[in-house]
Amino acid sequence: MHLPPTWDVRSSVYADVTGDGSPECVLSVWRPFQDWPIARWSAQPTPIRNNHDVWNFSSHVAVLRPLPDGKFRNIWVGSALFQPVTALTVLPDGTLATLETTYGRGRTAPSVALSTWRWTGFGFGLVSRKAVQARKIGVDAAGRLWVR
Repeated sequence: MHLPPTWDVRSSVYADVTGDGSPECVLSVWRPFQDWPIARWSAQPTPIRNNHDVWNFSSHVAVLRPLPDGKFRNIWVGSALFQPVTALTVLPDGTLATLETTYGRGRTAPSVALSTWRWTGFGFGLVSRKAVQARKIGVDAAGRLWVR
């Protein structure tokens, strides 16, 4: 399976997040926003209708199963997230840990929250979310460290 060309993979990890004893590829991706199918016939707006940036891209977590010959099978791709994920990892106990920003700040902005998630069998359930104050750091041409 090749990922769709419209997917912008921001972070990835290979670990067992489903608890079945086999590792999965877990991705943080941005892709063109798609509302839930029910939005076509429901008079009520969906809870994800505003979960996208000004370019109509939304953030998602995807779980893919590696198959022989370098192919993958979709296990799960979540709906557009309320707080976009900029980076993710999996802790030794299988908990998914994510750094999150806001759609207004953009996909390369410093994080505003650190969240942990557990696999529920249907998707991920939020365990905790803590605000963080991240800053950008770098090194200038003279080798001096800077913080913004």
